[in-house]
Amino acid sequence: MTDTEPARLEGDHGVRTDRRRRALAWLWTAGALLASVALALLATLPPVPPGAAAAWVEDGTFPLTWAGELLFFATLAWGTGAAGALATRGAGTSVRGTIALVALGVALVAFVVVLLALGRLVYPVVAGDLAADTVVLLASVVVGAVHLALLGLAVAAFALPVPARSTRARRTIAAVTITLGAVFVVGSYPWLLPTWLNLVTAGAVGFWGVLVGVAMARDPGRAVT
Repeated sequence: MTDTEPARLEGDHGVRTDRRRRALAWLWTAGALLASVALALLATLPPVPPGAAAAWVEDGTFPLTWAGELLFFATLAWGTGAAGALATRGAGTSVRGTIALVALGVALVAFVVVLLALGRLVYPVVAGDLAADTVVLLASVVVGAVHLALLGLAVAAFALPVPARSTRARRTIAAVTITLGAVFVVGSYPWLLPTWLNLVTAGAVGFWGVLVGVAMARDPGRAVT
């Protein structure tokens, strides 16, 4: 082995590491966008009307079905991006980064609960129609799990340090993420908000995910954790 080979091997390893981190950043971004669209679909649904639960499910088949499908892929992509970001940092993970990733994990578990409830609403897993009380219960589970997911995302937005190339950019990004975290807290009460504000919350989820993902992709040498 020549004197230059160790340096070359180290350089190749660094290039592969950067590529891996960029791939994880794009998975993070894709997962956030898929979750954003799923939440937007759910935001278009009206409350379950008394005495018309079956009609509510039938009329909302498209958003109910696709919200569940998108959340499945969102959970896989976002979870992989987040877990990979933690793994690439190893023991160097900060307390803030760990809190953010655990909070994001809570949000992703809540998304799984949402998609399971949605699946029971739209897919005939057992014979017979759903009783009205069952529809109301499943709809309540969906709303409650969305509430939990958005609170988890709020904690993640508040805690997650986003890489930036300058102090000014870092302060700007911090102000934006804090604002988005506040939007998530307000949006975690969808039953109290008008449809347009729930749609804004859904869009904020996608915007935050893209903001963090792009920052990770542009500066893979300094992961968010």
